[in-house]
Amino acid sequence: MKTRYPALIGLLLAATGASAATISFHDVSNPDPNSGGIGYEWYVTLGGVDAAVTPNIGGSHIGAWSWEDQGLFEPGDPTRGWTHTSQWVAVTLTEASRFTITLARNANIPNGAGFRPTDNLFPSFTLWSGWDNDDIPQAIADAYGLDAADGENHDYNNRGNIDWAEDLSFIGLVDNNSASSATYTVDLAAGNYTIVLGSNAPSLTNPPRQGFLASFTTTAVPEPSSALLAVLAAGLLGIRRRR
Repeated sequence: MKTRYPALIGLLLAATGASAATISFHDVSNPDPNSGGIGYEWYVTLGGVDAAVTPNIGGSHIGAWSWEDQGLFEPGDPTRGWTHTSQWVAVTLTEASRFTITLARNANIPNGAGFRPTDNLFPSFTLWSGWDNDDIPQAIADAYGLDAADGENHDYNNRGNIDWAEDLSFIGLVDNNSASSATYTVDLAAGNYTIVLGSNAPSLTNPPRQGFLASFTTTAVPEPSSALLAVLAAGLLGIRRRR
């Protein structure tokens, strides 16, 4: 479904120099397109100059300390987040792209007769290449006392590879415990990617789940500038002369 978000479209136009007619702007799909493994709450396909956002529906909420809960690990041990209070996004890029994720507070997520709070949302997230849609490796399931067919553990490594999601390879993250929004941009090849959306509020209290808005945009990977190409050419010429 096509949806208009004027502010976000304006930012995308300014960043890319594209015209409004070239942008495919749409909602992120819900729910998971595949069975097994991680229970992805959202799915989005992007290519070219493209953009998508999570809609203002009741399911767009995450735990206040879903991305990292200090109660899940001891000082010096790998940090952990909660699998089921975070939200997972399956992304497909149809071509090599400069990919941008923005996660922000959203006071327009319905909750009964009112709206979800946002004051304890400190947007944080992690990006991996690949999707995980299969059973937990049996040795890992045995170590955690799980059924391999469960597909996911109750918590996850938020800063690297996940042992129970062996098909994912860590790319990068945003650790934010102070700002109301967070953005991350990276150049990626065409393929499938996994993002976990969460929050890094101090886990000293137990606030309710928080409303969020996540946006995903793609633009073309910039080509090297003529100045950079000239420098590279001069370097190669110098190497040849020294030989």
